[in-house]
Amino acid sequence: MRLKTKIILICCISMLFSCSLCSVAVYGLVKRISLEAAEGQSFKNVTEGISRLEDRIHAISDDMGFSQDTEVLQYILKQHNDDLTVCFSSEKDGEEIYNETVFEQKELNALEYRYISDPDLKMAQMEWEDQHFFVYNTQIGDKCTLYKLEDITYVWERMRLLGFGLVVLTCIITMVVCLLLFMVLNKVLFPLQQLNAGAKQIARGQYDERIPVERKDEIGELSENFNQMAEAVQFRIEKLKEAEWKRTLFMGNLTHELKTPMTAISGYARTLLTVKLPEEDKEEALSYIYEESCRLERLSRKMMDLLLLEENDNIYLEEMAAGVLFHRAAEACSQSLEQDGIRLECQEEGEVFLVDADLFTEVLINLIDNARKASRRGDRILLSASGSRICVRDFGTGIPEEERERILEPFYMIDKSRSRKSGGAGLGLAITALILKRHNCHIRIESETGKGTQMILQFV
Repeated sequence: MRLKTKIILICCISMLFSCSLCSVAVYGLVKRISLEAAEGQSFKNVTEGISRLEDRIHAISDDMGFSQDTEVLQYILKQHNDDLTVCFSSEKDGEEIYNETVFEQKELNALEYRYISDPDLKMAQMEWEDQHFFVYNTQIGDKCTLYKLEDITYVWERMRLLGFGLVVLTCIITMVVCLLLFMVLNKVLFPLQQLNAGAKQIARGQYDERIPVERKDEIGELSENFNQMAEAVQFRIEKLKEAEWKRTLFMGNLTHELKTPMTAISGYARTLLTVKLPEEDKEEALSYIYEESCRLERLSRKMMDLLLLEENDNIYLEEMAAGVLFHRAAEACSQSLEQDGIRLECQEEGEVFLVDADLFTEVLINLIDNARKASRRGDRILLSASGSRICVRDFGTGIPEEERERILEPFYMIDKSRSRKSGGAGLGLAITALILKRHNCHIRIESETGKGTQMILQFV
């Protein structure tokens, strides 16, 4: 069962129950008031009638000389011809004096009477063939028992009409409330229907789906939260797609990088096994196999570094002087710089940085090594520290503007022939970017073709 149907059903049942209680209360109150009013009016009629009856009895008895009250009473009642008055003798075993009804004294005596204001007057209620009566019982003289019936059927007719009206009114109110509730709920729950439709669209893969927020209440807040959730899901999906694309590209590049040295190693090894080569050619082949094996070793090591950095976010940071970091990097690069005839100059004034010493030394080594590859014999590389930043500058070939955004990607190399010749695989700057990210440090590249490159590391 849908939420709107449940709400309408619960509200309608509650409204019907409330209206029914009110109707019952109104019915009971009106019934009590009506019966009290009818009782008061009938009591007044009965007491006035009995008083007139007694006056006539005394008048007739005095004028005509009747000796028996029963004779006078019978005469008066026959003249009055009242169909709702019954009179029985108290001395002659309930002999009828006057009775135009179908009721016998036994039936009338069996009613449950209660005394009212007059100590000699009793009253009971009687129902007979859908008719209702107040029955009054009193003594006339010492010899007669008088029963006076007051028809109150009109009260019950009114109560029947009132009950029917209350039932109809309750049904109308319930239907009107149901209709209004349906219209209101359609408007109130419309944002929820939009949320449901949006959730279905996201489930189908349409992650750009958003819900228009037009309210300031809880449903509006829910819509805003849904949009934020959808945005987070879309962002996450896009990141996953990007990561998957990068992983695919990474594996493709890795396969390509491994294929070249493995093909060369396999070819030279097959040649050595199948062909008798001169000693000089054999040494050249073995030397090439050794160089390519070393290249594979370096590639695998850098691959492991890259994977470990991507999986491990926790590094140990400590305050390190720029001079110490520069000295470590310079020692590590001294041999390759000396072989290429390139000079490294370090400039610092006691700056201190919060870094992981080993990882950040690796950053400097990678940047210096890339600067070395871009430089010519006799050039210099400047490694300097100033305030909260470190700069590695070379005066070599420079980086084209369209290449600057991509050089931090794994396996990307500007001059592939030169990089392969120098043993590079395009992973150094990718590892550098990951290490800098762990240090909350931004890298900015300033370069001009033919005039050199400046790598600026800015600590936040």
